[in-house]
Amino acid sequence: MIHRTLIGASVPSGVQAMKDFTALKLGECALTLLPMEKGEALAVARYCRRHRIRLYFSELLYRGDTDRGLCFAARRKMPRSEFYSKADLEQIIDAAGEQYGGRMTIGESGGVLYWPKSYLINRRAANFASLPPVRRMDQARDEYLKYLKRFISYERRELGKCPLLDVDSALVFKYHAQAGLDVLCLESMPGDPHLMHAAVRGAAKAYGKPWGTHIAMACYGGVSFDGLWLKRWKSSLYHALISGAHFIWPESGHYGYGQNTGRSFAFHSPEMKRVRRTLREAYQFSRVHTRPGAEPKVTFGVVYGNLDGAPGLWNRYVWGQFKGKKWLEAPAERGWRLVDRFHRKEDWPRESVQGEMDFSGNPPYGQYDAVPIEAPLSLLKTYRCLLFLGWNTMTAEIYEKLKKYVRGGGHLVMSLPHLSVETDRGKPVKLYRNGDFRDLFGLRITGKEKKDVRGIKCMAQSSLPEYRFPFWRISTDPRFLGAFTPSRVKLAGARVISGHDDYYVVTPEKLAGQPILTEHSLGKGKAFLVSAWEYPADEGLLPFTQDVLRTVLGGEQGHIRLLASDRVRYAVYEGALPGVRRKVTAIELLNTDPDCPSPAQLWINGGTTGSFEIPANSLRVAYQLGELVIVPEDPLVDLKSWEVSGGRTRIELFSVSDQSVVVHNPGRSAQKVTLNGSARALKPGESLSFSLRRKIDPARREFFAPDFLEEPKVQVGNLALPY
Repeated sequence: MIHRTLIGASVPSGVQAMKDFTALKLGECALTLLPMEKGEALAVARYCRRHRIRLYFSELLYRGDTDRGLCFAARRKMPRSEFYSKADLEQIIDAAGEQYGGRMTIGESGGVLYWPKSYLINRRAANFASLPPVRRMDQARDEYLKYLKRFISYERRELGKCPLLDVDSALVFKYHAQAGLDVLCLESMPGDPHLMHAAVRGAAKAYGKPWGTHIAMACYGGVSFDGLWLKRWKSSLYHALISGAHFIWPESGHYGYGQNTGRSFAFHSPEMKRVRRTLREAYQFSRVHTRPGAEPKVTFGVVYGNLDGAPGLWNRYVWGQFKGKKWLEAPAERGWRLVDRFHRKEDWPRESVQGEMDFSGNPPYGQYDAVPIEAPLSLLKTYRCLLFLGWNTMTAEIYEKLKKYVRGGGHLVMSLPHLSVETDRGKPVKLYRNGDFRDLFGLRITGKEKKDVRGIKCMAQSSLPEYRFPFWRISTDPRFLGAFTPSRVKLAGARVISGHDDYYVVTPEKLAGQPILTEHSLGKGKAFLVSAWEYPADEGLLPFTQDVLRTVLGGEQGHIRLLASDRVRYAVYEGALPGVRRKVTAIELLNTDPDCPSPAQLWINGGTTGSFEIPANSLRVAYQLGELVIVPEDPLVDLKSWEVSGGRTRIELFSVSDQSVVVHNPGRSAQKVTLNGSARALKPGESLSFSLRRKIDPARREFFAPDFLEEPKVQVGNLALPY
């Protein structure tokens, strides 16, 4: 099976706009307004079906309205009676056939949670309304789901069949899936694309939904359309691509761009042509480079907890609730900010930095998921480690699922507030089973100490050798000083990793009696608990939390690791390729630094490749093929064949252009390799450059054409995009 991201664009309404889209070579999926003349709408649907363009329609209704049936598609308010009938809409959908991808609904409904409250009070933004005030977190979630279901059920009942998708910028995709959406779509660039792609991908996996990325560059790509804007556009596009989006399109900024400064850039301006050329480059890459897998390899999950209502951007209230100080953002919600550290190299003077090499700057395999705790156990087991940072209200069902996860071999990292059953934010933590966690964490919580400024000292290493805590000696100045509230703990099988203390001299017995971090072995797995009563992002715990994150992220690194600048993002794809009988691993490496190239090395099963360079604002691809790693100079390559026989590895590549390919041997034995007919021998640790001549795949001749990236002269009349 061939796995490919669909690249496309938002385009104006009408069949001529679709023809222009095809002529401009902008991709194979399109988001457009529904034409208001039925014959034109049918023509668009049939054109897309005939030319194999995945068709998506933007919203049909004004946001926040159902009863009056106001039409968003017509760019004006109109009575429901003047709009298409349900039968008409279904006829248009049927005309597109298998190429129909769906239509947007509840667009930006996460704004109920992340917009400033002034947008929502009395519908000041002429959009969604604020949620009714409630007392508890579960009530807030239920009101949000009820609100979403109102619009979704109306669309299904009144506007007919078809997949429904959102377009949203917040963390809240799991709630949209719970409300009944069929396809999840991230509006990228508001907020952190790293976190938001982790959220939409995690929710999509948990609920079995396709997902994609809608890039809002014109609105959120920068305050000025300049050189850096153009580079951010490229990074945003390729970041979505390596993250595994099933479809990607720009919302706007590719047919024209206007600024409040009075400057504007017309469709045929050099700047707009450059924007579209970048889109065309991504389209070409998606059609030339075949991935050995549908999703990037992800083994690290940050748990999106039960009743978590953090939007993840903009608004500093929780669950769109504005009545009472208890709804203001607190350490539980600020825990989501800690994921920024996943993509930062450790500071060199930090004494707890350890190891022979520094693999920090990326999570394991370059990716993590914000995985809903509601996900089935079968999905949770695909993550080697689950980490809790934000809000979670514990239930018996969740607790039992976590026990099964650990028993099956998982690594669980939690803090005491994540074990609370309290749903009222204004009330203190109320521990599940009164703090009896012997069966999961090997201890009982019997009370708590007074909150005060204390330090923390590491007194033992983990039983997981890859987890390297800052174990030195306990007669030291207290580390990680901060104000927090320790627990009184009775151990029942747990090992004490770190204890709290406030003085230079302490005995091992005293420190072990004041645990702050413990490890418990359960079945094949390990359960770690931070037994302070504050959330991980609480100011008093931040120094310690950051070190725990360092240890866990370092310990969870996989058999493929990256040594590079922390501006390099990467993803690993594993699986089968057509015509190749062995498992293939492709590594996609994106340098998001706009100006500086990055030297890089890949660490593979203990050996390292030679150094290669990732140009600024560019993508490179590497393949791990058995003991060898091959790194083409140009990513526009595809693996045609890979065979091993008679002690020789034979590799054939398709290539859009003449280029060099460096073959690395990070293993411990000599290798003989033939690449597109050129034979060489590599010693252990050696890297050799091969010359690769242009080689076309006859089945994809169009995408190997030397002039594919050139834009033909197209006289585009209608420039009105859906948003």
